[in-house]
Amino acid sequence: MFLISDDSWEVRQTKEKGQGIFCKKRIRAGTVISDYLGTAINTAEYDLETDKKGLYLMYYSDKISIYPDLSKPGPHLLNHSCAPNCWMYVYRGHTLFFALRDVEIDEELTISYLLDPNEGSCRLCTHMCMCKSENCSKTMHLSKEKYIKWRTFQNHEVIKTRKIGAVVGKKLPPLPSYPSKIPRSSIYKEMYS
Repeated sequence: MFLISDDSWEVRQTKEKGQGIFCKKRIRAGTVISDYLGTAINTAEYDLETDKKGLYLMYYSDKISIYPDLSKPGPHLLNHSCAPNCWMYVYRGHTLFFALRDVEIDEELTISYLLDPNEGSCRLCTHMCMCKSENCSKTMHLSKEKYIKWRTFQNHEVIKTRKIGAVVGKKLPPLPSYPSKIPRSSIYKEMYS
């Protein structure tokens, strides 16, 4: 669910990555853009190998993931980049997306997918990065060092706010209110530098 006005963004086809979200109005650094809503599913029962629509699961807990409504535009259409202009922030059990820096008109909104290190668990891995940024790692998987750093930061942030529980088989409801900005932190730049 987008939290910025409908006239601020649009879905466009990209050359290599399918659909993406593009900025129609300048978005200022720190602005909360969207909330990753969908149905709570049991991650262990989900067959990642046969998902022909792509990888759309969003981590919620060690047992639950959120699967979005693919018939509607949403943050699940943000493509991966090794030099993203947006980032994810856990707030009350929801994954909010926000602008890391000012995002200009016609620029694609991108995030790092922050996938865990590929240590053989991703057979025939299809998580190749096509961002072509200067520091592209050619994969959507984080290094072990960056993954540990990110999880440590994330776990610390999670305890700051009360989590609204997700129920398997039910839609994760929108929050009653959202922050308009996310506080700055050096961790974001450290993750993609």
